[in-house]
Amino acid sequence: MSPRSLVLLAASLCAGGLAALVYFHDSSLVLLREHLNHPFALGVLACLLMASAAAGLRWMWLRVVIVVLAVLGASTALFEGWVALMFASTKEVGFVDGPAPYRIRLQQSLAGLGPDTVMWLSVRRDGGLLSREWDLGCFNDDVPGDAFDSVKWTGPSSVEIRVADGQTFSVALDPASGRPQTTAALNC
Repeated sequence: MSPRSLVLLAASLCAGGLAALVYFHDSSLVLLREHLNHPFALGVLACLLMASAAAGLRWMWLRVVIVVLAVLGASTALFEGWVALMFASTKEVGFVDGPAPYRIRLQQSLAGLGPDTVMWLSVRRDGGLLSREWDLGCFNDDVPGDAFDSVKWTGPSSVEIRVADGQTFSVALDPASGRPQTTAALNC
């Protein structure tokens, strides 16, 4: 096997490992959550690198088998990524500023195939490259009274979330880390 093929094989294994890590483990680091959270794209990259590495093999039959498997894997990853993009895409709605360095992020997505929407809330602690973000709540508006209405800071480490029917959810944050001690959810 040529040195080029060995480098491509190592890069393929790294990309595949990173794809598996991102797919199965949700990180609280904003840098990883927003910029490296593309497991299907990383899977396609791993398959393409593996097919390129196979070009340096001596045995033709092994080259063909690896290329066929890589094409099948890349096709599967592309299809699954397309399905995930169609049904799990979120739209940024805005931020609610809190006591420095905290703010609440609001995102909205469709709930399955229906007309319902889901509002996702998360609390972010800004800190440059080490900024962190944790889930705060999820509200599905399939029942009109359960739709998200508002969120406000009630103290330096507490948040109140209100839904359309007037029900409120109080969430306390850990004073040291900013991580929510509980989360709020309706029909999610």
